[in-house]
Amino acid sequence: MQILSKDVSGGHTTNIAPQLTFRGECRAAFEFYAKLLGGEIMIMNTFGGSEDRALPSGSVAGPAGNVRFAEVRFGDNLLRGNDLNDDAFVQMSGFNVSLHVHSTEEAKRIFGGLAEGGTFATPLAEADWARLFGMVTDRFGVPWLILAPDE
Repeated sequence: MQILSKDVSGGHTTNIAPQLTFRGECRAAFEFYAKLLGGEIMIMNTFGGSEDRALPSGSVAGPAGNVRFAEVRFGDNLLRGNDLNDDAFVQMSGFNVSLHVHSTEEAKRIFGGLAEGGTFATPLAEADWARLFGMVTDRFGVPWLILAPDE
């Protein structure tokens, strides 16, 4: 989910993390991910209460309860997200959040949790390159790739 790399030109660390977009469900999704994956919500800013902070150019404020920016941490990994207004929201596609776990039991537990209310493109099953592999889109519309490497 996150890549840390050393910038050879200046010694700075670069942080790459998925930024997921939701249609008013960011808070519910991040609370679900934190519980399912054992993470901690680090930031959950809503549009209400942050009116004094300027929006980026081209952005439009959402309803007060919608999430302006959220971040959930899982060890060294991050997911970031926010809510978009209906007219700006586009269903996520063309990528997966890839999650590699340490055991088949953990893969089954997480895949099952993500599949509740969602749909799966590839059922969790053995593959030539992994003990278990599966692809699921959760109830929030986020596509996941779950893999338990050879043990």
